[in-house]
Amino acid sequence: MGDEIKYEAQTEQVHREERGDHVPDVSDAIAHRLEAESATALEHQLTIRAALKKYPWACFWSFAVSLVIIMEGYDTILIGSLYGFPAFKKRFGHEVGNTGTYQLEPRWQTAIGMCGSAAGIFGIFINSIITEWIGHRKTLIGNLVFVIGCIFIVFFATDIRIIFAGEFLVAIPWGVFTVAAPVYASEVAPVALRAYFETWVVMCWGIGQFFAWAVLDSLETNMTNWAWRIPFAVQWVWPVIIIPLIFLAPESPWWLVRKGRIQDAEKAQKRLASSMNDQQIHDAVALMAETTALERQMLEGATYIDCFRGANLWRTEIATCVYIAEVFVGFALTAYASYFFEQAGLSSAESYKLTLGQGGLNLVMTGLSTLFTSHFGRRTIFIGGCAAMATVMFIIGFVALAPPSTSVSEAQAAMYMLWFCLYLLTLGPISYTVVSEVSSTRLRSHTVALGRNAYNLVNLLSTGVAPFILTPTAGNWKGKSGFLAGGLGVLCCVWGIFRLPETKGRTYEELDIMFAQKIKPWKFKSYQIDRQQFIAERIGKAEMEHMETTG
Repeated sequence: MGDEIKYEAQTEQVHREERGDHVPDVSDAIAHRLEAESATALEHQLTIRAALKKYPWACFWSFAVSLVIIMEGYDTILIGSLYGFPAFKKRFGHEVGNTGTYQLEPRWQTAIGMCGSAAGIFGIFINSIITEWIGHRKTLIGNLVFVIGCIFIVFFATDIRIIFAGEFLVAIPWGVFTVAAPVYASEVAPVALRAYFETWVVMCWGIGQFFAWAVLDSLETNMTNWAWRIPFAVQWVWPVIIIPLIFLAPESPWWLVRKGRIQDAEKAQKRLASSMNDQQIHDAVALMAETTALERQMLEGATYIDCFRGANLWRTEIATCVYIAEVFVGFALTAYASYFFEQAGLSSAESYKLTLGQGGLNLVMTGLSTLFTSHFGRRTIFIGGCAAMATVMFIIGFVALAPPSTSVSEAQAAMYMLWFCLYLLTLGPISYTVVSEVSSTRLRSHTVALGRNAYNLVNLLSTGVAPFILTPTAGNWKGKSGFLAGGLGVLCCVWGIFRLPETKGRTYEELDIMFAQKIKPWKFKSYQIDRQQFIAERIGKAEMEHMETTG
């Protein structure tokens, strides 16, 4: 009974610190050090097979919540491809002379194409605020309901301006989903399964794109208004499936601990790990409480500004640079893959087939990437992936120096598909894992938001620069654009060597300690942590400061 009182006292103290209230005795923060240590030992002992047995429902609920990413992947392909639909161009475009062909005004193509990223940036930022206020479940359900309403706008649109307004509004939830899904996955996953949960998030993106291509391909010859309305209507299916699942899903126990709701956190943890006994559940939540208390001792605030203070500045740098690397390794060239294929000498039909092939490769290669994550560390995969992709891009550039011919075009297309496979095996899925692991638990939503918006901004730059680089009437680089992407890939590789630590197999508390101690990135993997001494020193220091303040 006394032990339970101490435990609740510790978590209540954590909650009071969050509110900024006066804390009479910070020594309660170490009341359950033994339980937290036991939970840490269990996390390290769990193999992938054992983790699957202990956390079967964590797998299910994480996979269910991540389905929201399918909607974003679907919409990114949908809106860009509708420009080419004859029925859509006839309804919202204007006739070119008396030829009987129709085109959308370039300004509206640009506006609609860019509004998704712009609105997504806004959605990403508001997600971190709303989620910390009302939790993951309510945030996701509210945004899914909002999506349903926005789809009505585009489905019944009678003017291109209405399409623009609807797409801008619906892109706000896409931004929310981009952050919410990986954050929830990282908070319900045991250490052994974190990378696999994040890989599923990436696969959901590929599934959404694959569905979009399938729907669009089936309606390509349809000349009625249903040719563009049906693809929009399909988006109504996902919320109907996902909302009930999220309603039944448990809230993140980490979020509940941050709110001081310890009993609810234990109930949520029990639903995630149904095969764990009561003591193991108690220990797991004790570790969450201790980690949260430790992070509050190291940094009091939990705002965007705090992401740039102390050790969190390095963590924010990692989240930002890893996401930016996703764009840099294929800068400009991948922004308009189909257009690049055409400029390289392939026919439009062949270019379209290659783009369709990318959808299938996305699913296969992302699934195979789990073989890499199970055998290699995050740091190794990132650095090796950047080096390999930079090499391929340089090859594309050198091939482009040869006189134009069918063989040259086919060689460039083949090398691009090789690059795409390497991306899906390495940087594509591992970036989500790294970003979710390096951020502190209290600032995770904020850190992921900053990283993802850095990606969006650089991606907008890549998208804007690509036409000037590839277009024959402008830069006319064609395959030589591989030199630019290859150079940026080398830059990412060098950054990874000197700045990216190894996070595989570490609990969030252990990562907090190593970042606080400023361990060299290349030493993270082998570093031996004396967690008891570190926590005792931190708590002891806090006690002394508290005594001086109150004395």
